[in-house]
Amino acid sequence: MALPNFDSSKILSKSDITKPALSAEMARHMIPLMNGRHFLDLTAADIWGQQWPLRYYTRPNGSKICPVFTTGWNRYVEAKGVRVGDQLIFSGHQVAGADGELEMRYMIQVTRPGPVTFNREPVPLDVEYLA
Repeated sequence: MALPNFDSSKILSKSDITKPALSAEMARHMIPLMNGRHFLDLTAADIWGQQWPLRYYTRPNGSKICPVFTTGWNRYVEAKGVRVGDQLIFSGHQVAGADGELEMRYMIQVTRPGPVTFNREPVPLDVEYLA
């Protein structure tokens, strides 16, 4: 089944540090992959290629979906030093797997404005560069 690629980003609030509220755009992409369940276990790679297991979760019933990351998110936050005001960038891209079948690959990154500027604007850097 061919699925559209997506890129989603948001500036993290205090509540996002413990459980990030995710975009409706991302929810539209994930729902077909959930096969009627209210969660999807996935693995997202950071810019270094490290794999981060995450659970994408939506409310099991009700009209408001409210997607979030649960399992694995706190580990990512602690390892990367994520804080309020950082930008979460999450994307999904369909690629051909080793067996030739289409599969989703997810990428995760958190950036914050760094000390480097371009045209007097701060250049966002991966949080690991700023730790």
